[in-house]
Amino acid sequence: MQSLRLALGCLTIVPVGPRATPPDAAFGRSWIWFPLIGLLIGVMLVGAYRLLAPVMPALVTTVLVLGIWVLLTGALHLDGLADVCDGLYGGHTPTERLRIMKDPHLGTMAAVGVAMHLLLKFAVLHSLSSSAIVPALLLIPCLGRYAMVIPGTTLPYARTEDGAAASFVRHATVSSLLIATLAALALSWAIAGRIGLGLCGVVGGVALMARAVFSRALGGITGDALGAVGEIAESVALVCVVAWC
Repeated sequence: MQSLRLALGCLTIVPVGPRATPPDAAFGRSWIWFPLIGLLIGVMLVGAYRLLAPVMPALVTTVLVLGIWVLLTGALHLDGLADVCDGLYGGHTPTERLRIMKDPHLGTMAAVGVAMHLLLKFAVLHSLSSSAIVPALLLIPCLGRYAMVIPGTTLPYARTEDGAAASFVRHATVSSLLIATLAALALSWAIAGRIGLGLCGVVGGVALMARAVFSRALGGITGDALGAVGEIAESVALVCVVAWC
């Protein structure tokens, strides 16, 4: 189960214990677990919501659930979104964009992008009815992780030097993409029926558009870009939930 441990360590703060050096194939297989790990995050969010909602005002519950959502991923994906905002805004060539994205300092566009993103998530979650928020909290993290699989398994790694996502991208396989897609579709149907399948389709479209953007802007994909894809896909899916429900 090395591939599962790799995926858990990459996507969450869940402790996975000491890590022996895994074979290359384990990195490639790890993509199949992304939707299921998203579901695990969703289960934790639903648990937090059910504990908080009866004893806290709705506004406070929404803030705390969103904070737990960020905490469960160690804010890693938000950091990727911030770096992408800076890189795409400030760079004019793939080399310049990658250099800016690697800079640990956050620029104005990073701060604005993350703030607007979190504000949108908060507004949408707070707008959802009690009957809609539980399936949304279950499914959206699952689809956000699935969105990462599409560019992560179909684009080359953009940097010449190794990064956190390098081994995952370089050893990705088409079979992992297919299995992850089947898992995302099955979970979407099981959790939300036709609406779930519609959301899965929307997220797939967002991931394909992001793939095209990063292919042109960066010449491939990076860990930061994968995190940004997941965050953007989650926000778009949440907006669709509000529009459809």
